[in-house]
This record gives sequence, structure tokens and C-alpha cells, in this order.
Amino acid sequence: MPELPEVENTRQYLLRSGLVGCRFGAPDITWAKTVHEPPIGEFIEGVAGRRVTDVRRRGKYLIAPLDDDQFLVLHLGMTGSLRIHDAGREPPPMVRHTFPLEDGREMRFIDPRKFGHLWLLPDPADAMRKMGPEPLEPTFTVDVVAKTLSGRKSPIKALLLEQSVIAGLGNLYADEALFLSGINPERQANDLGGDEIRALHAAIVQALSHSVAAYAAARDAEWPDPPVALSPWSIPRSTHKPCPRCSGAVAMIRVRGRSSWHCPTCQPAK
Repeated sequence: MPELPEVENTRQYLLRSGLVGCRFGAPDITWAKTVHEPPIGEFIEGVAGRRVTDVRRRGKYLIAPLDDDQFLVLHLGMTGSLRIHDAGREPPPMVRHTFPLEDGREMRFIDPRKFGHLWLLPDPADAMRKMGPEPLEPTFTVDVVAKTLSGRKSPIKALLLEQSVIAGLGNLYADEALFLSGINPERQANDLGGDEIRALHAAIVQALSHSVAAYAAARDAEWPDPPVALSPWSIPRSTHKPCPRCSGAVAMIRVRGRSSWHCPTCQPAK
């Protein structure tokens, strides 16, 4: 699933492709359930003719302000991605929605599993549930993490997946942050000590920053068709590969139904 680094990579891709300043034609929406608000006819009419003034990100959401004070909001879902191509170029498989641009190109929403979402709203916050702090912003401090986790008896892995706790984290980067900090995914959040919270905070920032940098390097190396999915984490997600720290066997457990890869030796249960 696209998480913060993948969505930020998409944002940077759209900016570099010159989407800002472009005017949309009438979008071709082939899977109506993707559009949540307004009704699909109003969505198409509302997007057509509008110019993009910026591309922003909030957690896993992309936000494109338009020149009429409306906001096009996109969520890539499980396997979604965006590409800007010349209109005459053969589209890649699984393009569900096409947004024509006035310069002869198209923004193509590729969504194999049809889990993506689209909104056109006067306030982009209306598309999102309560969102926690952005983990790559200066306001994301150790004190913020400590306050967020205080008194919470849930497994730390489960809490990290709640967007109201930290915006943008998902299964992959939660596993990576827990591995880097040496914290077992089943530990109760309120059981973590001060040193562990500091380690977790640093690991979250490290995991996300490393991935964002990896995507930036890939964009430079492979432009104009950079990858949409990399694997820049260090915890193996296979029992056939050893832990990079201790060479022991990694393991997969389920924490509230979500697969959680960890090293039992480096991330001991307490």
C-alpha cells in the first residue's frame, strides 16, 4: 500500500511533471465508486476547466487546490499510482481514470484493485478522518510521541497504524520503525520507557526520511518514468532471509489482524 514516502514521491513526481498551472479537461471516470463526493456528474463538471495551483500532501492523501477554491483530493488506495503521459501514448494497464490536460497530456490514475478514492471539496479535511502529526515536520517531537502514547494499552504496532496517532505510517514503515528501535510489535504502548520512546521517534523519522531520499534518487536516475514502489526498508519480509543485525530468523506474527515482521532476538517481548 502506498504510505507516506510513496505518496510524497507521487507529489514530487507531479510537481516535476509540471502539473501545477495546467488546466483539466473533463475527466473520464470509469469506476464510479472511486468518487466519494460530490456525485460523479458534479465531480466531472467541477474538475473540467479548472487550473491546478499546487500539489500538497497530508498523510497518505494528495491535495490539489484548484483555481476556484475547490480541492481535488486523491487517495491511492492499496495499489494506486499516478502518471502524466502524452495523450497519444499507449496507456499502461489498469488505468481507471483519465484527467486530460490542456497541453495535450493526461494525468492517468492507475488503480488495479479499484481501492482508490477521489473527492472534490471546498475543504480537503472533509475527506479525512482525524489526522495525527506529520512525522517529517519539525513539530513531530519526542514529547508529541510520548503524549500520544501515554495511557494507551494497545499494542504499539496497532497504534502506529492509526492515522489519528501519526499521519502517513502504514504496515511497512511501522514494521521498519519498530525494527530500527528494537521494540516488539506486541508491546503495549503505555509500557514503553523514555529511552524506548526516544528510540521509536528517531526510528520513525529515519525510516521515512531514508525512503523519501531513495525515491528522490530514483526519480533523478530514471526520469521521466521513475518507479512507484521501492523496498528501502531493512527488516526482511521473508523467513528465507536472516535478520541483518543478528543473522537470526525473522518471524511474522499478526497484531490485530495485520502482518507484523520482526526479529524475536533484536525485538524481544517483555
